[in-house]
Amino acid sequence: MNFRDLLDRLKQRWQETNQKRKILFILVSAVFLAGLVYTAISFSRPNYAMLLGDLEPKEAGDIVAQLEADKIPYQLTNQGTTIMVPQKQVDDVRLKLASAGLLTGMGHGWELFDTSKFGETDFEQKITYQRALQEELRRTITRVEGVEQARVHLVIPQKSVFIEEEGTASASVVIKLKPRAQLKPEQVKGLNDLIVGSVEGLKPENVHIIDTEGNILNDFLKDPAGQGGVAGFSGTVVEKQQQIRRSYEKELESRVQAMLAKVLGPNKAVAMVTAELDFNQQQTNTTEVITGPIVSERSTTENGSDGGSGGVPGTNSQMPGQSDPGVTNTGQNSYTKSDDIKNYQHGQRVDSVVQAPGKVLKLSTSVVLDESVKNLDRAQVERMVSVAIGYDQQRGDQINVSAMTFDRSQYDLNEDIKETQAPNEQLYALIAAGAAGILFLLFLISWLIRRRRKKAVEAIVEETESPIIAPVEEEGPEWEIPVPRDKQKQLKDLAEERPNDIAAVLKVWLRE
Repeated sequence: MNFRDLLDRLKQRWQETNQKRKILFILVSAVFLAGLVYTAISFSRPNYAMLLGDLEPKEAGDIVAQLEADKIPYQLTNQGTTIMVPQKQVDDVRLKLASAGLLTGMGHGWELFDTSKFGETDFEQKITYQRALQEELRRTITRVEGVEQARVHLVIPQKSVFIEEEGTASASVVIKLKPRAQLKPEQVKGLNDLIVGSVEGLKPENVHIIDTEGNILNDFLKDPAGQGGVAGFSGTVVEKQQQIRRSYEKELESRVQAMLAKVLGPNKAVAMVTAELDFNQQQTNTTEVITGPIVSERSTTENGSDGGSGGVPGTNSQMPGQSDPGVTNTGQNSYTKSDDIKNYQHGQRVDSVVQAPGKVLKLSTSVVLDESVKNLDRAQVERMVSVAIGYDQQRGDQINVSAMTFDRSQYDLNEDIKETQAPNEQLYALIAAGAAGILFLLFLISWLIRRRRKKAVEAIVEETESPIIAPVEEEGPEWEIPVPRDKQKQLKDLAEERPNDIAAVLKVWLRE
């Protein structure tokens, strides 16, 4: 079979197809071809990855000039502060830029002492040592997982024969974390110990590690007892109280943030909590006297009588040897006297109540929602937040829920970088889409073939198996039963009567 016969057969097949199937076939073929073209372009186009980010305009210009001189393709993103190069050439380009002295953030460590300078003073040697030590620490810190860039500043005091005149060594480290990365507490402690062990005379409380957002990372490592602190004991106690307060606030913020993220979606709400805590310790002692048993008891009863003589008090009759002639004796007077004394052994109960420091005095909560959230109900969100933080109106707590438009430029940049760093996912998706299109096309062709074959067979069967009933005589009361005919003979008769139709069916079968 030559190429012209194949074209004739395809042309005949196309003419026999109805209009709807032609349109469907054209659409499926167009989609399939578009997928193949897009896949071919994606395979041929290089995948770009980030070479350097957060560059100054001068640094970016120098690096771009070097890339153009070396004829290396590149792309500029994030308003020209991020340079992208083909993913396979990232390591080679960084080595070339480092050798040319253009790689940002790269300095010289102990290599500064490879070449000696004639006439160098002691001050210059100390500065060179400080620069080398800072660079070596920076290189080591950037090796930690999650750290993208770092910068180290050291204060190394000059040695003196008088201890009072010596200064205090200190270190400040600024760390830029990778997108969506967070250092663990043990990592921060390891960095703190690394810096302390690398600088002579450096104390742990004089190391300050922060990130590019201004968060103090090693604040939890401060001495809680206040021994050797910079601001003394009272200052350290205040710092500890601030840490406790901030830890409590972060706990409430994380709870509110997690709840709103599940309800509204990620990055749709921001929550901030300010807590007023009472760190004063109060102790209350209460003493209560309890009646005890009787330990001793005494009862005294006295009975008696007087003489009965007398007179008016203060008269002569009351004097010895004198009598009042007008007063007569009336008789004797009796009396009874009783005295009861009971001694109890009393007990006492002392209650001591100590109020622990850290009592919550007031909570102030602010929640900002993204206006892009549909069907936003601020009142319902306020009720949920109040229950989550333990809102108490009598305590004077406050909750403010507002809606604003969020700035998503940083999220969009992270998504762009993620897409450039992981292009294989798009490639796999394209391959899967192309494979699905091919399978769909094969299924459609197979379905059309089966349907056409089924119709042809049904047409032949209808022609060959049509019932032939003998004419019924009006006079006869019985029906005449038709005699079954040979199928081969029926096909032969049909071929003689309709040769064109039989030829068309046979052609269809041969093509299939």
